[in-house]
Amino acid sequence: MERKKSLRIASTDAERKLWSRLRGDQVGHKFRRQHEIAGYIVDFVCLHSRLIVEADGSQHFNQSTYDSRRTEDLEALGFRVLRFWNNDVLERTDDVLAAIDAALLQAPPPHPSPLPRQRRGRGSRSVAAGNPDPRTDEGRSTPAMNPLPQASLGGEGRVRGQRGNVRVALQLRAGLYALIRGYFAERNVLEVETPILSAGANTDPNIESFSTRFSGHVDAGSRERWLRTSSEYPQKRLLAAGIGDCYELGRAFRNGEAGRRHNPEFTMLEWYRVGWDHLRLIGETVDLVQAAMGLVGREASVHVTTYRDLFRQVLAVDPFNDDERTLAAALGDLRVDSNGLNRDDWLDLLLTHRIQPEFPGERITVIRDYPASQCALARIRADDPPVAERFELYLGTQELANGYHELNDAAEQRDRFEHDNARRRARGLAELPLDQNLLAALAQGLPDCAGVALGIERLLMAMTGSDDIADVLAFPFASA
Repeated sequence: MERKKSLRIASTDAERKLWSRLRGDQVGHKFRRQHEIAGYIVDFVCLHSRLIVEADGSQHFNQSTYDSRRTEDLEALGFRVLRFWNNDVLERTDDVLAAIDAALLQAPPPHPSPLPRQRRGRGSRSVAAGNPDPRTDEGRSTPAMNPLPQASLGGEGRVRGQRGNVRVALQLRAGLYALIRGYFAERNVLEVETPILSAGANTDPNIESFSTRFSGHVDAGSRERWLRTSSEYPQKRLLAAGIGDCYELGRAFRNGEAGRRHNPEFTMLEWYRVGWDHLRLIGETVDLVQAAMGLVGREASVHVTTYRDLFRQVLAVDPFNDDERTLAAALGDLRVDSNGLNRDDWLDLLLTHRIQPEFPGERITVIRDYPASQCALARIRADDPPVAERFELYLGTQELANGYHELNDAAEQRDRFEHDNARRRARGLAELPLDQNLLAALAQGLPDCAGVALGIERLLMAMTGSDDIADVLAFPFASA
């Protein structure tokens, strides 16, 4: 923010003159000035048309390499870039505005994803197959009007290689990390770092943990250790010790989860607010996701609903009271093997196969107040019927975050862990050691609080429009 303010104060004569003609919808489109996009601060941008306008001074003669890379990175994020020399802005202002008008009349780029899906050959047509990519020199159409040679859409015809895509992905990730840390610093939420290896495991039968063995002296502690599936347990121990509001941005691990939307090693943001419930935390989570969308010049509407209302509105079923036969019928043409499925399994199938795929792409959807049987580590509120005080947040069809009004009853938490192990036995899975350190901390007293975990790779995928997690990783699991 300070950098943007200083740039505005130090605006050149050309920038001030151009802004006087662009501000206030004078050209029929809303422009912003000194706007940050993926770590770059651009002079002017129309987010709706995804058009960036840069006014360059004489110093740009000596930084052509940087300017070309900057332009390529911005185009990789789905923007078009117009560059003008300061002298042209000052002396040929009407011609500059005519070039901007012509660019605004062109259709925006087809999608905002900065990462072409090379592995699957999707996202662009093949030139070799006789279908020129409109972003290459062979397939580029001539702008309707461009009176100034310096105003070309610099570098948009360059075909980018794989390493260029990795650099863009890493730059966007770095920008997101900086945003997150700044966001919480402004709110006095402390960044913490907790152990990745633990003597306790995640007992959830739907999550499989990695394990390893310590070969040192036996006095050092338990030899069998588990890679954390999130930082939840150690963060709650810190909360019980009185550390107050805190967050961690770190690695997590889940065995057996590899595919287009899963990587066994990933990054998770998890934070806790003392004295809050899940409803208040929804607002902060939405605010952070919207700020992240702003990094790539995108906006999203917000829709918050209860679990029960969502099922009633979309499928005309009551997830709390309708029987399993009614739930199964609501799947329509989808056929599944019903052996071993319980009520929550049917509800999960309806959510993932009938409801979630219809979420609008540019909307944040928040579902709150789940059935008590899906409480996980959340409190249960004694409504009629009872509900678990938790929420899930989606951006488009991507599930990003899962939050709770946190359970702070040690005895109840132990019962839930033991119930998890009973379910593991029923499925033929090994029982896992309970996190005794967490249970001891809960017994000492966990303050009333709400917490949420947000998947960073999922957020990056949603920001860029990608449907493959490999697009937002330096090295996916197969090549790690």
